[in-house]
Amino acid sequence: MTVAAAFDVEAFRREFPALLGKVAGKSLVYLDSACTALKPRCVADRLHAFYLNWGGCGGKRSTHLLSQQVEAWFQEARAEVAGYINAEKPGEIVFTGGTTDAVNLVASGFRFAPEKNEVVVTDLEHNSIVLPFKQAEAQGRVRLRFCPVTERGPDLSALEKIVSKKTALVAMARSSNVLGGSFPVHPVAKLARAHGAKLLLDDAQFLSSHREDVQASNADFVAFSAHKLGGPFGVGVLYGKEHLLNGLGHYRVGGGTVKDYSVGNGQDEVEPVYLDAPMRFEAGVQNFAGAAAFGDSLRFLKRQDPVALRGHIRELVGYAVRRLREVAEIAVLGAEETLREGSLVSFYPTQASFSAKDFNLFLNHELKDRFIAVRIGDHCAHLLHKRLKLDGTIRLSFFAYNTKSEIDLFMDALERYIHEACR
Repeated sequence: MTVAAAFDVEAFRREFPALLGKVAGKSLVYLDSACTALKPRCVADRLHAFYLNWGGCGGKRSTHLLSQQVEAWFQEARAEVAGYINAEKPGEIVFTGGTTDAVNLVASGFRFAPEKNEVVVTDLEHNSIVLPFKQAEAQGRVRLRFCPVTERGPDLSALEKIVSKKTALVAMARSSNVLGGSFPVHPVAKLARAHGAKLLLDDAQFLSSHREDVQASNADFVAFSAHKLGGPFGVGVLYGKEHLLNGLGHYRVGGGTVKDYSVGNGQDEVEPVYLDAPMRFEAGVQNFAGAAAFGDSLRFLKRQDPVALRGHIRELVGYAVRRLREVAEIAVLGAEETLREGSLVSFYPTQASFSAKDFNLFLNHELKDRFIAVRIGDHCAHLLHKRLKLDGTIRLSFFAYNTKSEIDLFMDALERYIHEACR
């Protein structure tokens, strides 16, 4: 039997300068990677060098040496992303402003028909999934259907009753940013196919500790953000099968999206001839530096043993769940078995004297030598919290740089807060 290599977390941590410095004289314990991952040195170095030494305009707009190099880096990053998720070709990768931008592209450009206009989402979705399709519904283009969830994720038996011949698209997260875990995609893909529907996956939380294989999952579209993988802000990806991308209507148009104009006899008889994907969706000057740095972050992650990395985060989540379940004044969302397949755990106070907002202030200001960064609130998943009848939750989320000792520091702070505020 092959034994997976141990993950060298200390070597990994050394690549993240934020973990080595201090803020207001305090060391950082960072447990908020589901919001955004810290940035490795290679990403900051690329951005620094790009803006100091290059800064030319890619996108085939110019042909001078600066532009040629920038365009080469941009396309190298596209190929890096395609390889990371096992896309069939780089042309299936559209650079966007983030997951939200990618989903808006699909919601705006998908060609619905009157007899096939339903979009199915689940109750656990982030606002970046729900709201673009809610807006499409307000425009009269779609009917939005909601699938209930269990503590293990989408209720597949309920989903089977909701998806029908009227369903055009099923949109769901691979991992919830509140409930954690990771959800089986193959039954959903099979169900969508049986009714002639397409499948859009939100991989924003999933990719932080898993590798996606879009050909194996048989997803039609996949959206995710660079900043949750150690890349820069303002860069995201929409993966789509080539023929489906070219079948989408336009979301934003402008420079770089057209190859010609068809001009008629009259002064006003002009018609743009658009490029194929991905260029037809990448209007205007792109975030060339961000894309190049995103490619660097993916190359950095690819150097890590994926089995060891996944095992490390799995152990962190399991350890956090066990420690949290020892505290009587809080309740953890989800089962440990399910949570261990993700990268986060959420909980909520069960006593009125426990104020999540005060606890957050306590973590930032009342610890002597360090501050602990966590997330409190609705986590942009307002609908899920409404369904759960919770005002909000407290979330610990992990990346490969986290350690069990950091969880112990959080637990010490939690127990101290409870002792001082709840008893």
